[in-house]
Amino acid sequence: MNRYKVLLVGFLLFCMPFMLFAQENAEQNEQPARVELRLDLPFFDLPFQVHSMDAMGHGFFNTYTSLSMNQSLAITTGVYSAIHFGARQLRDSLNIDTPLRNAVYFGVTAAGILAFTYVLPFGNTWMSQEFHRAILSLNGVPSYNGSMNILNPRWVTGFTDDELGDFKATAPHDFIRMHSAGTEALTLFGDRIMRKYFFHNTDNLIWVTALLSSLMSYSMTSTMIIYNAGLPLFDIDAEIEAMQRRDRGQRHRSFAAFDAINWVYELFRPDEPFADRGAHPSGDGSVARYITISQLTDEEREFLTRQSWLSFLNFASPMLFGRRSFSLGDTGWEWNFALRHYLTSFGSNVTATAFLKNELFNMAFTFHNNQNHRNYFPAIEAELIEFPVNLGGQNFYLSPRILLGTQPRGQEFRTSRHEFLGLFGLRIDHRATGNLFPYIDFTAKTNGWVAGNEFLNANVSIRMGLSLRF
Repeated sequence: MNRYKVLLVGFLLFCMPFMLFAQENAEQNEQPARVELRLDLPFFDLPFQVHSMDAMGHGFFNTYTSLSMNQSLAITTGVYSAIHFGARQLRDSLNIDTPLRNAVYFGVTAAGILAFTYVLPFGNTWMSQEFHRAILSLNGVPSYNGSMNILNPRWVTGFTDDELGDFKATAPHDFIRMHSAGTEALTLFGDRIMRKYFFHNTDNLIWVTALLSSLMSYSMTSTMIIYNAGLPLFDIDAEIEAMQRRDRGQRHRSFAAFDAINWVYELFRPDEPFADRGAHPSGDGSVARYITISQLTDEEREFLTRQSWLSFLNFASPMLFGRRSFSLGDTGWEWNFALRHYLTSFGSNVTATAFLKNELFNMAFTFHNNQNHRNYFPAIEAELIEFPVNLGGQNFYLSPRILLGTQPRGQEFRTSRHEFLGLFGLRIDHRATGNLFPYIDFTAKTNGWVAGNEFLNANVSIRMGLSLRF
């Protein structure tokens, strides 16, 4: 965690002069972007909340202590959107010189990002832990999000070795995904922020949040690059040993010290019983949950190193560096693109997305390159975002989505056999008033991994909530 803080603070300090320069020049050369705040409040996500209720107990209301991926993603996206919106409103209300107003604007934005990332709940760190917990809850394992403790924040805890052992024995591919769910959260969050920036002309600096999310995701995936560099500041195995010495028992331990190391260990050993990883050094008879790099085989290290380099792809988008869009001549169309890299339950997924928009249409087209140990499994995806429809004098916005392709059969890491992957989704927003948009979001999918969907098996989900727009 200290490593991530050093990277983030250093990044913000390095970027401050550039941010101020870019903002001042944007004001001189073009009209400022229209500030628009959109908050999604997904109250119901079924059937996930039924699984969450089984894991957490104490009735349906307690499902809100272990949220679905969609719910935590929406909350965190709203938090950072509100930070940028509030900072811009403050900036525009100040009657002072432009350089000083810009300095206040960036300072407030940076303070808000830092506070919610490392101190307050509902930020990036909290969201990534909720993604881990979503997989645990789906498989009946209760857990606690340590970032809710502001005075002494910790990671995901609250389970025993027996619970983790039973989880792996019954759902080994979910168990693998649990370890990569944190980076999945950060990468998906970056995508959500970039979509706001491109499609909805949100605040000029909101792209900074997407860039920082990519940096955090990279720092979690780049374990082998850091290890191979031999940097003394980041002695990974020594840090794991120190964590083991100071822990306070099974229910106070997380499931992993460095997610990517445990992820690749489980990816190569899905059938190994959880207890076979060895005894905890405390000698209390518990399992050593935290895998060290020295425990990985050469093949596992090589595979993780490759994923570390591929994670650089998450920085491949002009939107991450303040370029909202490009014009397609005089056609009225604008476009942009983004590449992304995900760790998955079967290996990895590299995506290439093209974004297109004009006055009426918002569209996204994605090519998915799914890869396990030695084989590739392609898929394509198309989305239409908030297409306006008037029915009976009522305004609706339709967002259909379709994904077709293949993934490894049974989510297996070493298989060459493919399995059909299909998904259809439709979100309908109804403009009840000028600011209130109730919505329903329907998704049906076959077996397979989809970013932000907890279910690896075939599933139909219905989400209902309220969208607030200002």
